[in-house]
Amino acid sequence: MATDQPTVLGPRLSSGRIVGLVVVSAFTATAGWLTATGFVRAFAAHACGPEQGCGALGTTLYLAGGILLWLLCLVATATTAHGDAPTTEPSATSDRGVLLACLALGLLGAALANGSLHPWLLVPVLPLALLTVVLDRWGARRWRTFQRDSRIRAGREDRLERHGITVPGRITGLGHTGSTYNDCPELRITVAFTTADGEQHATTVIESFPAYDAPRRGDAAEVRYDPADPGNARASLVAGPAPDAVPVGPAAPDAPPTPGLDLIAALERLAALHRDGSLDTAEFTAAKARLLGTGLSAGASGGR
Repeated sequence: MATDQPTVLGPRLSSGRIVGLVVVSAFTATAGWLTATGFVRAFAAHACGPEQGCGALGTTLYLAGGILLWLLCLVATATTAHGDAPTTEPSATSDRGVLLACLALGLLGAALANGSLHPWLLVPVLPLALLTVVLDRWGARRWRTFQRDSRIRAGREDRLERHGITVPGRITGLGHTGSTYNDCPELRITVAFTTADGEQHATTVIESFPAYDAPRRGDAAEVRYDPADPGNARASLVAGPAPDAVPVGPAAPDAPPTPGLDLIAALERLAALHRDGSLDTAEFTAAKARLLGTGLSAGASGGR
């Protein structure tokens, strides 16, 4: 029996990216040498002889060129190390690790500034290199965790599509997440449903709705769940009242349908939202027209 081979986890650098990192590393060390040389010639008069041409313009070019080159190398190193990884995913390379590596390489070049060895600049290079390695391993572990979780989610979604069962549900809880999307509040909606074997379960869906069209407790929903794992479920809201067949919570007493009263209550709710500024005039007019059209259609159906 054939089995799927597990994907090897862990980031991999292509040969092209490795060559790119080596080239950028050389430029980063050069940037450190330029910057440190500019500082030495600017603040240590004895270090600048006449044959070196240490004028103000030359010193300024050393400083500005070194700093600019180092910043460009920092960006190039981060881009080359991250590769084409999506921005929505954690990178296998830590940004802090890239920064520390560039600092270490810059100090390595600065230790040879102005043609002389400056041993004290070599002291922090080793600790920075060790921190870079630690952060790189942390980024790799974080990347592996993300890849593993992504595969698990994809497997659950695939099983839900292939073996899931769709059943009716009912909204039992509503809460604001505190976020908005296009001025529409984002809601965390709890939907309860009953599996084919009679067990009660609930799932959560997060969506944004305009204030005048937000769902309410008791509204209908559809839930697709995995019979082998009812916790793996996906809910979608549907128009209309919740089906009576869903035994969630205490049963409500029977009441005669009152479409006219429901329409009046909805219109009053819209008017209140318009008064307090939640709806502008255009939104209020559109929602009112839609409600009136729905109410008229329901009244005509009831008359027949």
